[in-house]
Amino acid sequence: MAFYFAPISNGLGDLIVSIPILQSLIATGTPTYLIMRSPAQWGLSDSLEGLAGSIREDEFNPLSLSSRDKLFNFRDHPLQTDFIWGSSEFEERYPGYKINDVLKGICADWGIEADFENLKPLPFRTRSECSGRILLIPGSSGRFKCWPVKHWLDLNTKLQDSGLSTFIIGQPDRSDVVATLVGFGLDHIETPTLKDALDVVSSSLCAVSVDTGLMHLSVHQGIPIVALFRYNTMFMRPCAKARNFAAPRCPSECIELELSGAPNEKIEYKVWENWTPMSCALEAPEDSCMSKISPDEVFTAVTEMVAKNV
Repeated sequence: MAFYFAPISNGLGDLIVSIPILQSLIATGTPTYLIMRSPAQWGLSDSLEGLAGSIREDEFNPLSLSSRDKLFNFRDHPLQTDFIWGSSEFEERYPGYKINDVLKGICADWGIEADFENLKPLPFRTRSECSGRILLIPGSSGRFKCWPVKHWLDLNTKLQDSGLSTFIIGQPDRSDVVATLVGFGLDHIETPTLKDALDVVSSSLCAVSVDTGLMHLSVHQGIPIVALFRYNTMFMRPCAKARNFAAPRCPSECIELELSGAPNEKIEYKVWENWTPMSCALEAPEDSCMSKISPDEVFTAVTEMVAKNV
């Protein structure tokens, strides 16, 4: 008998928020395998103590499982398939629901006793060059979730002027925001693997991040975090060490694009590829909904978080 777990979707954040589920399944003593839904979920398996192994979804055949094996496909549940998250229909049926509520509901239906309140950090190697410093995480696979470069530069200046040392992580070849900030001379620590990112994030004093996988990793590792969200705060998680900011509602063009099609009906990913995100309908970064979150309020939140947690 073995357990096979496939996360709620194919992003890194979708895997990170599911770590309590994997840890719960592993704790039963039953061999537990992770079904990776995209390249974004590659590289964390060695950090999940007790995991029996990982399998790419495009190479996974559910029909090969024995009658005693159990597949937990978290996309194949009414909380995922009935409505698009963030839609008026979803909000009417599940008022106030966030990602943890969805995961808890599925776990309850399937008899999984996952603890989402008392997170168990993953083991990591301390990176001394990150100790006592503020980590900036500006990049996201979804350009529509990004904070303007000017805001990052303003925040970086304010933090350094206050005596706090800063650095950024991210992939310049996949994020124009990261590439631009590196071009402006911000200290960039490379994280070629997810394990490297885990070590760097876990060694930092505090992080500022857009809604992305490494933001969720910061939360899981217990690192004080100032998180920047779009209006759709579905992935906002309760955390004593987090300060969350949400942008005003996006223009109708973006919302129509976000809710178009039927992404909720997709229950498997048979092509091994990264998620292709939607684009912001407003080309000028200063016009985006995310630009309404000011560097001043983020700076204040960071200094308060540092003072509280040092």
